[in-house]
Amino acid sequence: MSRRILAALVTSALSLCAVVAGVVLVAAGPAQAASLGEVRLSQTSGNVDDTPMFATAGSAACPTGYGENAGLRVGRPGGPYSNLGRPLGGGGFDTAPVSIEANRSFTTALGGAAPAAGEWWVIVECFSLTEGRHPDQFQTTIHVCGTQWRVGTSCSSVAATQTTLTVEPADRIAAGTPVTLTAAVTPAVPGTVVFRRATESTSGSSGELGAVPVSETGTAVLETGDLPLVGATQVDYTLTATFNPTDPDAYAVSTASRPLTVYVGAEPVTVDLTVDPASPAPSGGQPVLTATVDPAAAAGTVTFERRDSGEAAFAPVRDVPVADGRATLTMTGLADGAYDLQATFRPADPDRYTQAVSNSVNGYRIGADGLPATDTTTTLTVTPDGSQPADTPLTLTATVAPNSATGTVRFLDGQTELGTAAVAQGTAAFTATLAVGTHSLKAVFTPADATAYRPSESAVRTVEITAHDPGGDPDDPGDDPGGDPDGGGGMLPRTGISLIAFGMAGLSLVGAGSGAMLLTRRRRPEPAPVTWPDSPAGTGAPDPSVGNGPDR
Repeated sequence: MSRRILAALVTSALSLCAVVAGVVLVAAGPAQAASLGEVRLSQTSGNVDDTPMFATAGSAACPTGYGENAGLRVGRPGGPYSNLGRPLGGGGFDTAPVSIEANRSFTTALGGAAPAAGEWWVIVECFSLTEGRHPDQFQTTIHVCGTQWRVGTSCSSVAATQTTLTVEPADRIAAGTPVTLTAAVTPAVPGTVVFRRATESTSGSSGELGAVPVSETGTAVLETGDLPLVGATQVDYTLTATFNPTDPDAYAVSTASRPLTVYVGAEPVTVDLTVDPASPAPSGGQPVLTATVDPAAAAGTVTFERRDSGEAAFAPVRDVPVADGRATLTMTGLADGAYDLQATFRPADPDRYTQAVSNSVNGYRIGADGLPATDTTTTLTVTPDGSQPADTPLTLTATVAPNSATGTVRFLDGQTELGTAAVAQGTAAFTATLAVGTHSLKAVFTPADATAYRPSESAVRTVEITAHDPGGDPDDPGDDPGGDPDGGGGMLPRTGISLIAFGMAGLSLVGAGSGAMLLTRRRRPEPAPVTWPDSPAGTGAPDPSVGNGPDR
């Protein structure tokens, strides 16, 4: 009796300890991250839609041992947080101050939803390769009021400003060409405009171009040629002008941006050819050919060319000067027939613009009603070729000649249609997975215009699909000689032990393993697995393409 009483008392005491321990654990849940220090922003206010939200953010060096990676993020106090720029990698961020460039707006960082009014944090996080994210972070408080954000815990009564940016020359320049950046600030109040360049390409260079005081008329002008190319023939830059008022308590920051492409060598030209009216035209028709040249500023001539449809070479018809990016020719005296047409641009200054050939308008017909249809041929290829195992996807490609013929191709297995595909530039493709056995494949072309082209079909291609090797996959239940072919239970081969008994033994082992793990965890806590921001679980490395907000 005394033993039973003693056992009951011991059980009650252990239960009480477990309850108390549980309460302590709940009460001592994860604390909010403490601040490691301030995040210094390159501007103190701005619009939530400005891209980027600000140019750069900086902090002191990361804690020792947590300098493998650093990230710049924004969110409500305590999180969750969204990326404002690409995470930094390569290590060394615990030996020197951290500086990270933002590459998106506040709104974009939140997935396109404008931030709600109130308090937000901009944070810099630090990471160890083995320990993961540091429990604390650098942070700065900002406040959102309407479409404006501002460093601090409240919105002060500051007046909004607006900045516009013009770039001359605009759009595209040759490498080394100086450009003039003009920022206009409204209202015209004292301050400084910081001009910057940014590019997503590794062939360019991001950074500050210069800072210019705002004049009494509200303008700031900077001339620069500092737009380098690094191992590339073309780089797309984004130029920004950020106005920082002298009195930030009276006026807000504002930003404007413009794209600019820098290239080396002659500027590329493209030509688009159109014909009016569309084919077919009646006998004696006079089609109007129009070549549109891009860029429109490219000076030179367009040579209009034609050939009888199916011939090898084009012959020039006439040269027409380009005016405002266009050249036009009315073709007369064309006999009934089918023609291929194209246009070639030749620049007046080959060092400034490249020569360019337009798209071809093939099979343009004059007097189509009285002309015989053109013969076509169709060829079928199968990839991969030869005998293939079951479940192998096969790509069936039909090549139709002449390539000016348009229409559809039906892919057949004997008399069974596998699928159809449209013909584009003389080809049509379809992917199929065939059953085990021998297949007779064929492609049948049906023209879109039966008066212009005749149908055709390919020769038959024979393909054999073989069954999987029964002994080739030791993990396939169907290869288990002791298994049930219908997928049910059975006896393990050669042992005579029932699957149920085997399962009970497995559960026993799992229970023993779980107990061992619990004992181990009680003796020695294990560190949590490393989880990087915006990365798939278990990759161990930052992944800018996944997470809260785009990294581009």
